[in-house]
Amino acid sequence: MDQNTFEFILSTTEQLIKEKGCQQTTLQDIMERTGLSKGAIYHYVKSKDELYGKILLGYMEELNHSFHEAVNQSKDKDVRKPVQALVSSFAEREVSNLIFIYLLSQRHNMKTVAILEEVHQNSLLLSETWIKVGQEHGAIPADVDAKSFASMFVTLSYGLRINQLLDKNPDRQAAKLQDMFRLIVGALKKSEQ
Repeated sequence: MDQNTFEFILSTTEQLIKEKGCQQTTLQDIMERTGLSKGAIYHYVKSKDELYGKILLGYMEELNHSFHEAVNQSKDKDVRKPVQALVSSFAEREVSNLIFIYLLSQRHNMKTVAILEEVHQNSLLLSETWIKVGQEHGAIPADVDAKSFASMFVTLSYGLRINQLLDKNPDRQAAKLQDMFRLIVGALKKSEQ
C-alpha cells in the first residue's frame, strides 16, 4: 500500500467533507478530486464509511502525538498541559465530529457498526494509555482507575462532539471546553486527596 496515495485520499476526502458534508460526499466526488479510479480507492478501503473511519483513526493518532508532545514539554509533573492538548483538539477538528455523527447515523449497516466499534475501542485504549502515562510521570495519582477514567473521558468527548455541532456560538464552545478541562483536572486532583 502506497502511504502517500492513501494520505492523499484521506486529505481529499476530509476537504470534500468540509465543503459538502458527509452525506453529500460521494465516492464519485472522491474519484474525481483525486483522479483515482474506484478500484484504486478500493485498494485502500472497502467503502466510504470505512474511509471515514480511517480519517477518525488518523485523527486519533495525531491526538496521541499531541498528547505525548505535551507530556514531554510538561517537566513539572503537571497534568494540565497534556489534558489541555486533548481538550483543545476537540475545537480544531469539526470534520471528525461530522464523521462521528454520520457514522452513528449509519448504525443499521453491520459493517459500519464494526467501524464504530473499532473507533470506540481505539478511543478507550488511547485514553487509558494517556492516564497510565500520566501516572508513570507522577502527574496523575496511582489510585486513579485508568479504565474507568478513560471511559468517562470518552463519554464526555462524545457529548462534546455533538454539542459542538449543535451550538455554533464560539464563546459558549470555548467555555464548554474549559469546563471539560476543569472537570477532568479537578477529578484527577480530587483523587490525590
